[in-house]
Amino acid sequence: MRPQSLAISMKKHLHRPGTKLISHSTSILAADFSRDGSRLVSVAANDPTVRVWDVEAARTVSKLDIAKGVNKARLFPTGDRLAATFDDGVARVYELESGNELARAHQMLRPRALCVSPAGGVYWAGFGGDDTVVWSWLPGESPKPLLRDIHCFEPECSLSLARDGQELWCFFEWDLVGFDTRTGTEIARFHGDRDVALGEGLMLSPERCAVVVQSMLNRDDDPIRPRIYKWNLDSDMHVWGTEILGHPYGNKPLLTMARSQRWIASVGKGGVMFHSLRSGRALGMLPFEAPEATLSCLSVSPDDGLLAVGASNGDLVVHDLGDSLIEPSMATPHIATRSRQGKPLTLRLQKRPGLWLRVHEDGSLERAEGDARADSIITTLAVRADHEKNVSVYLPRLRWDLRGRLWQHDLTKPSPYCKSHPVQVFLGADLVVEGYLGVESDPGVGQTILGVDSDRDGLGERVAGTLSPRTILAGINDLLALLPD
Repeated sequence: MRPQSLAISMKKHLHRPGTKLISHSTSILAADFSRDGSRLVSVAANDPTVRVWDVEAARTVSKLDIAKGVNKARLFPTGDRLAATFDDGVARVYELESGNELARAHQMLRPRALCVSPAGGVYWAGFGGDDTVVWSWLPGESPKPLLRDIHCFEPECSLSLARDGQELWCFFEWDLVGFDTRTGTEIARFHGDRDVALGEGLMLSPERCAVVVQSMLNRDDDPIRPRIYKWNLDSDMHVWGTEILGHPYGNKPLLTMARSQRWIASVGKGGVMFHSLRSGRALGMLPFEAPEATLSCLSVSPDDGLLAVGASNGDLVVHDLGDSLIEPSMATPHIATRSRQGKPLTLRLQKRPGLWLRVHEDGSLERAEGDARADSIITTLAVRADHEKNVSVYLPRLRWDLRGRLWQHDLTKPSPYCKSHPVQVFLGADLVVEGYLGVESDPGVGQTILGVDSDRDGLGERVAGTLSPRTILAGINDLLALLPD
């Protein structure tokens, strides 16, 4: 029987144990669901037997014999074929129903990442004898080089396809390169900071944003304090970042995304952690019996109801999530999101209970009376023509910066500082962030911290450069000063 669906409140643990599928004894490389979610296809390292599971009955319904030495495997989105790479340097495609090998090709390198497209294309990335690091293969044809001349110290890489399969993004330590899979032309290229490390997990959200695990590098170039970050590939702007995940050094970052694109799952301290894809808010945690360092793969079913977790000891566990991770909508239709002139609202700041300042993208300001969820009276402020000179920050940049730092704080909580202001940040017609804006000194490092993160290791909350916490607070105070007491 399928386990009973779980009902949890936000930021709670999922306590119900999952269903263990017992058969493999080596590290689980892949565990992919069929299109209807009734079957699970699992592949383990150095295991020539692929197993197809009946998820509800928790039993093997068929087996597929493949070549020895498998190191990467993925199920095609159609659910009828399996692509795999092997230690003998040959990539192969198998038909699940018959077990027949349909195509093969020389890999040219030892793959460290593999993905397949809805159109039937196969892509692998790694390091070999020449300068080619990414190959494209349409079974029945010869593999084609896609990306060359990427130089990095660590042999880390990742591949991620857009849901429609029309874009492929390749990550190599610091470099992120995007391609149009239809033409093979390069779309964009980003080069990261030398003191930042990106994990091997890379996901693409529908609004052309990349979601990755990002860590700071210490003096020995070891990644520490990993967080999940989301940034926009069009604007190259940071959208949000999570709290420190807390998994130990050496643990492989794992990410998977809900098919509904509502949430993402990652490996953190104590188990699998869930965050909202929209805001980065923590939704819950799924404790896992095995140490988090041994988790080797994550996979979600098409209806987002099941999560398969594979481990390096061969354990494969399917958890029923039910509807426990559906995040309530953050849209607030009672707050008008545009000014009387039709300008989009970017911020909403409270000076005192019942009195709010509405800040628009063009710099226009409005006074509003009401509570956190409604503006009962809106009055356009009579502002001096040079009022923008009194604001220390550029408003669109301020919005993005506040989104990245206040995502985890809720207006329903009491103010953590005596000198802080409730703030709401808008994107389009949605309220995407709400929290408190405050500044607190850290005497240990002589810096100020924006937000309410009291963790001394929370480097993601420290701001350097021209957009300092005190500059932001000064800009906010200049805006609020325009409101009468």
